[in-house]
Amino acid sequence: MRFGIFCAIIDNYGDAGITWRLARQLRDDFGQDVTLWIDDLHTLATLAPEIRTTEKVQQCGKLTLRLWDRSQPDEIDREILAQIDVAIEAFGCGLSEPWLGALARQCPPPLWIHLEHLTPELWAEEVHGLPSPHPRLPLTAWFFVPGFTPRTGGLLRERTLLEQRNRFQGDPKRIARFLDRIGQTETLEARRITLFCYADAELSAFLAWLAHDPQATAVFVPPGQPRQALARTGLELGTKILTHPDAPQVRFVPLPMLPQDDFDRLLWSCDFNWVRGEDSFVRAQWSARPFLWHPYRQEDDIHLTKLEAFLGHYLADAPPSLADLATQWFLNSNRGRETPEDWRGLWQRRDLWQAHCQRWCQHLALQEDLCSRLLDFVARNAIK
Repeated sequence: MRFGIFCAIIDNYGDAGITWRLARQLRDDFGQDVTLWIDDLHTLATLAPEIRTTEKVQQCGKLTLRLWDRSQPDEIDREILAQIDVAIEAFGCGLSEPWLGALARQCPPPLWIHLEHLTPELWAEEVHGLPSPHPRLPLTAWFFVPGFTPRTGGLLRERTLLEQRNRFQGDPKRIARFLDRIGQTETLEARRITLFCYADAELSAFLAWLAHDPQATAVFVPPGQPRQALARTGLELGTKILTHPDAPQVRFVPLPMLPQDDFDRLLWSCDFNWVRGEDSFVRAQWSARPFLWHPYRQEDDIHLTKLEAFLGHYLADAPPSLADLATQWFLNSNRGRETPEDWRGLWQRRDLWQAHCQRWCQHLALQEDLCSRLLDFVARNAIK
């Protein structure tokens, strides 16, 4: 089976990260031939440093990476398109008429899949798997919607991911070696927190909680928007560790953008992860650690509707004392209304929260992963 994946980078790193994970898993776990067309190699290279930004075409085993000229395919693009069995258009990136025409000229044309953004909302089950015929060309788009229930497209999860995580988290020496490799051995004895939020995150209550908590804490802060959010509170983080001016037990640790596998290890290493968007949100759940999700802010507070839908899944089987506190905390934090007491109250129940995170992860792991569901969907719907 030959797959073509198309990705356009709008902002941030999520679209590049998700399509790269999907392409790698199709190659590594299922032995598929994959061509990934992406229009921004520099963004992808921040997550996958093996990518060479000066080369428009590069081979990574059975994965071919091509810089995507979205206007029209060149001769080699057309040759590849003539051979693919499945075309995956990621996140509504849009294929121009010349690209669609090249797909339509195949006989039979490839299975054309619209990979949507992850959503916890109920409509995911209603839309997932629906066809949408093209009005002029002999092509039908099929909607593939990632989600949290068996009737959706599922979540990305590599075949050995949880086994690797269990070995890592169960071995303090592995954690120490990882922290040493990223230059943070001195954080081994501290409470470790990842801060991977958007620039508009309200951090005042979070910082006040840390400042009044005597526990030594290391807050790992990647570049870009997390540091912008921190700067809005008056804490300018450069290239060196910054100690909280009013709380010497709290240190802010600047990290570079890590390769995807190392970012997973960072989440596995931490006691708490503040994540955003889609890719880091899913990986935080596979870490089986307490986390806060900062969804992408949308007009009319649509992101809060998504958040409430997720909490309906995530906290359905949580102990009531935890569910009530966590619901209030998630919503207040994303409205900028939480207090240091909200953080303190939830952290005092950390053992209960940690146990719930492990159960939630186990619950998700009982479902088929996204890539497996995608291949099943292709097998059922491919044109013979």
